[in-house]
Parts: sequence; structure tokens; C-alpha cells
Amino acid sequence: MLNLAGREYDFGPVLFTVLQDCEHRRRSLPADDADVAASLSAIARQKLNEIKPCHDEAGGTPAYWHELEGEVLDTALPQYARAAAAQTRLELAGYGLWRQGDPLSRLALGLAGLTVGGLIVKAPFIPIFEDAFAFVLAAAAFFYPEIKRLVYDWRYSRLLNRLIAQAEKYQHRQLPYVSEAGLEAELRAVGATAGSAQVTTTGSAPATAAGSVPATTTGSVPGAAAGAQAAASTQPAGPRRTALVAAPLSIFAPSETAPPPALPPDASRPRATAATEPAEPPAGPRPKAAERR
Repeated sequence: MLNLAGREYDFGPVLFTVLQDCEHRRRSLPADDADVAASLSAIARQKLNEIKPCHDEAGGTPAYWHELEGEVLDTALPQYARAAAAQTRLELAGYGLWRQGDPLSRLALGLAGLTVGGLIVKAPFIPIFEDAFAFVLAAAAFFYPEIKRLVYDWRYSRLLNRLIAQAEKYQHRQLPYVSEAGLEAELRAVGATAGSAQVTTTGSAPATAAGSVPATTTGSVPGAAAGAQAAASTQPAGPRRTALVAAPLSIFAPSETAPPPALPPDASRPRATAATEPAEPPAGPRPKAAERR
């Protein structure tokens, strides 16, 4: 009863899908009860066969699928088949309407309703004194064919919805009674199914062994293996350092052959230092020559 494939594979959604497909083909079936039941059973089995591969791919268990098939084919389908046969006969008979509800029959029903409503209003022993009652009764008689069709179709749709709701409630009521042993058995069944699928996939894949490499690859360079072996023997043991070779276009280590960057013209001139430059005289008035003498 435990569903491991997802909520779309619960009893309710699967039964809704099956009934939708059966209802789509029901109107083309004969009106006999036995023929309708057999045809609907074949349609339901065909739809379940289409759903089963998707259920298996989603990780469903065989035990849950067996319970799902039993709910659809043995519990819900017989109830649906009887109601479907009755609805088919009713539709083929035009819902038992006079002249199948054509405009002439509607006009006659409207006049009859108006007449009956007027008599009811005028009758002294009926406590209805509103004159509009006759017109309301005439309108109801005029739309009587639609009212009858709507009532029968609504009753039939309510039956289908009740079957789906009952299937969902039954599944949810059974979930608390799943034992640990049953849960472990279902999980083992899922694991066994996944393992068999993996083995089948691995066995069907082409083998890529070392012998599949052509021998001409080794023989195409006769001295490459001997040179590599000699170079490995001359290197000392221990961790090896990898020489970093600067790429010619690297911004971190420019190439050795690249010319040095040119300096600006002001930078090439030697700057005067404090020893070579004369000291500036102090600010203020200069002494006269006589005073200096």
C-alpha cells in the first residue's frame, strides 16, 4: 500500500485518468450491460498498461502496483460500468423527453405550464394568490428538457467523483497500518529491481579493454619508451620540482628576449643632489659693500 513512485501514482489520480479515458470512449459503446462492462474493462487495462512503465521508472514497487490494479479493476470499475451503461441508455433514448425537447415540444410545455399555473392561482382552495406564479411555472416547463438533462448528468458526475474520493480515502486510511516488515520488503524489492536494471545496462555496454588500443600506437615511436626510461633512471629519488617556464605572453613573467621598457626623457637626466647644487642665499636685505669692508 506504500507508494514510493510519487503522488501522481496514488489511487485517486490513477483512477481519475482511467475513468477519463473510459468516459471518452463510452458513448461509442453498445447499450448492453455485459458489452459495456467488457469494453470498459479492456479500456481500463490498456490505460493501466500505459501507466505501468512510468510507475516502474519512478521507483514503484510491484506490491503497490498490484494493490492499485485491484482497486481500479475490481472495486471501482464494476460500480462505474453499471452507471455508465444506464447513462448510455439514457442518452441514446434522449433522456426520455417528448420529441427530444425540440422547439415545438418546448412551446407546448410552456403553454401547458402557463395554463396549469393560472388554474392554481384561480383555485380558491390553494393558498397562492400571486399572478406571477403562472409565468414562473410556464418558464420552468419551457426549460424542462435542459433541467432534466442537467439533473441526470449531475447525478452521474457525482457518482464518478465519489468513486475517486473513496479511493483516495481508502488509501490514506491504510497507510498507518503498514508494518516495518512490509516496508523493508518493499524497499528490498525496489533495490533488487534497481540492481537488475544496472546489471542489464552494464552488460549491454561495449567493453573498453586495454587490448582494444591498436598496436601501431606503441610501435610508431620506437625510441620514446627507451629514452623516457633512461631519463627516469638518471633523476635522483625524492620529490621533484617542476621548472616554471615563463610564457612569452604572460603578464607576470615577461619573456627574456623582450626589450626593457623605455624610460621617459625626464627620467634619463641625472638629478642634482644637495652636494652639487649651490645653496640658496637666505632671505632678507643684502649688506652693502662698505659695510662688508
